[in-house]
Amino acid sequence: MENREGAQNRTFIIVAIGLAALLIVGLVSIGGLIAYTRFLAPSPTPPVVAEATATPEASVTATLSPTPVATPTATKAPTATRVVEATASPTPGGETPTPGEASPTATPAGEDEIPDTGFGPLEAVVGGIVLLLLVLFARRLRLSGRT
Repeated sequence: MENREGAQNRTFIIVAIGLAALLIVGLVSIGGLIAYTRFLAPSPTPPVVAEATATPEASVTATLSPTPVATPTATKAPTATRVVEATASPTPGGETPTPGEASPTATPAGEDEIPDTGFGPLEAVVGGIVLLLLVLFARRLRLSGRT
């Protein structure tokens, strides 16, 4: 009589080892990429900036003195007037754009730099270990239910 549960356990172990090996290959590849980009890649040459030199001018220009101008005086008291401002028509999205408001633009983090996302190689290794432990724990729970 053939033990069918033994064959299933063997298949599960082979699949789990294959997934763990695939995870390790991926982590080593990411580590190699990081090592290449940080340590082995040629560093870019800094840009050369030409310096501007100022030449002083020897000529002197004559300046005119300001002439007095008569200022107007008000003879009547000012009256209050109502100012009507134009409003924007509603857009299909339900938002009304305000005049003079610029659209948001993305600002780069730096020249030729990838912004820091907060997820580095150490976190990837820890995540892989947690995933492996989760697979082994699920297997143990599955096998503990059978008698």
